[in-house]
Parts: sequence; structure tokens; C-alpha cells
Amino acid sequence: MATFAIMVRVIRQITGDKRTLGLILVVPMLLMTLIWLLLGKTGYVPTLATADLPSALESRLADDGGVAATPMTVAQARESVKSGTSDAALWLEDGKLRLLFESSDPGKDALVLKALQNAMKALVPTGLPGVLAAPEPEYLYGGSADSSFDSLGYVLLGVLAFFFVFILSGIAFVRERTGSTLERLLASPVRRSQVVAGYTAGFGVFAMIQCTIMVVFAVTVLGLHTNGSLALTVLVMVLLGLSATAIGAFASIFAENEFQIMQFIPVFIIPQFFFSGMISLDTIPLGLGVLSRIMPVYYACDALRVVLVKGGGFVEILPRIGMLVGFLLLFSVANVIALKKHRRM
Repeated sequence: MATFAIMVRVIRQITGDKRTLGLILVVPMLLMTLIWLLLGKTGYVPTLATADLPSALESRLADDGGVAATPMTVAQARESVKSGTSDAALWLEDGKLRLLFESSDPGKDALVLKALQNAMKALVPTGLPGVLAAPEPEYLYGGSADSSFDSLGYVLLGVLAFFFVFILSGIAFVRERTGSTLERLLASPVRRSQVVAGYTAGFGVFAMIQCTIMVVFAVTVLGLHTNGSLALTVLVMVLLGLSATAIGAFASIFAENEFQIMQFIPVFIIPQFFFSGMISLDTIPLGLGVLSRIMPVYYACDALRVVLVKGGGFVEILPRIGMLVGFLLLFSVANVIALKKHRRM
């Protein structure tokens, strides 16, 4: 009877909490639907720059429909890949096919390779003089010797930094509120903007330390390959950490305790992971890749990719930095407005 009574009490507690009930019944279906959409069949047609190909292969690639092929010179083909105009370049050199990608992108790489394999397979009965096998992919940035960690390390840095800082700041703000510390502070003549700035700066110090340690550890200990400035990498991570601090504080407004902050992980964290760039945003069906534009992790990971993979400088990542600062200011203003309900005059 005691066991049954405890079971009934737990059931009543859960059914009485709409947030927990939604997390159990609704959120899993929403996340599974999101994964189904992201990993579903894509209608994306990769662009391929071609040069000096046998006419039979050229026409087969054009007729296959798997890629949008554009003939040009070898120099132009390489430049189009570097500028991002084309997803890949294919040309014939010394009797062998050469296939060039900008950097490893499993989604686009697979689409281009599949189209090329289909085209060459269709030419087997007629023969393709001088071309005996499909080419080994080459990369402008990185190479086949790079591990998956080297290729996607920038995504992991961004997602993990956002996750840990969000949890840290969210739980800390809930404790400040439930312990009445925040209410007593707001009863003093301190402006709400000063409260938000002080809390953000205070928690931001630990966010900066954490992000810096993550970058240094990944590069020096784990051997993450980097072509750019370590200082710029830390700058991006710090701005992401500060943004996560402001977002965590905003999420804490809707939480009554630390456990409820953990319930926000499927809402605030998991979508950030999916739209961080780990899955090629261009290949996501129904144009859902555009949702990445409202997520700070996307801009941070894109900036990290430019620095770590392409060796870009401050000017190249300035627009992404601007967006991270924008998210920080936006949620800081939202926190100032939200504090109004906690102030007792």
C-alpha cells in the first residue's frame, strides 16, 4: 500500500505540471518530426564546375540531373569552389579525373559523388577512354587525412559551449530568484539595466574562462587542426558564451526551479545542434535551413568554420560577430523588461 501511495503521488505531481507533461508526451514527437524533416530526402541540386572533360561524360552529367554542371576552365573551376559559387569542381588531368571540394561536407559530397558514379556507370557499356575509375575527392581546406573531429570540431566547440553556459546561467538565475536575492536587490535603488548588466558580466566571466579552456584544450591537447587565429577563435567563443548567458537568464524567467531549466534543453539546445552546420543547411528539405538564421550557434559555428577551416581573418567573420552581439543585446533588453514583474515598489 505504501508503494502504491507513493506511485499515485508521483503520477499526480507529473500530471499536475503541464511543462513536465508536455516534455513527456509532446516534445519527443516534435523532435522526431524535426529529425525526420532534417534527414529526409532532399531536393537540393549541387552545382558542379567542369573543365576539359570527355564529351561523353560531360553530356551524361548534364542529362543525369543529379548535378547542375557548368563548363569552364580549370582555373575558373577551382576559383568557383573557393568562392563558394560551385559545390565541387571536376576536370581531367593527365588522363585522370580530379574532383575538388572546398572542405568536407558529407551531405553535398555524397550528392556529387552519387551523380558522378551514376554518370560513369551509364558510360560503362560504351567505354570512357582515358578514364578508368572515379576520382579520389580532394579538398581546398583539409584533406582525406583529417579525422571527423578535425572536420566537425568547430561545430562541437560551438554547441558544447552554448549548452554548458546556458545551463550554468539558467540554474544560477533561478537560484537567485528562488532565494529572494534578486527580489531584495530590486527593492534597492538599482536600475534593472544595471542588475542585468551586472549578472551578465558576473556569469560571463566564468563563461569566458570556460570557453577559453575549451578552445585551448581542443587545439593543444586533442590536436584540433586549425588554419586560423587562436585569438579569433576565443573571441567568437566568448561572444557565444555571453549570448548563452543572456539566453539562459531569459529562460530562467519561465522556470520555477533548477529541474525546469533542464526541461528547456529540448527547446533551446537541441535545435541549435541541428542547425549549427553539422547537417548541410542547403540540403535540408522544405527550405528549413533558413531557421538557422535565428539561432546564435549557427553564426558562432560559421565564424569558427571560417577561422579554423579556411584560415579567415577578422573582416571575414565580422558579420557573424555582429549577429552574436545582436543576440546578446536583444536578450539583455528582454531580461530588463522581464525583471519588471519581480520588482516590488
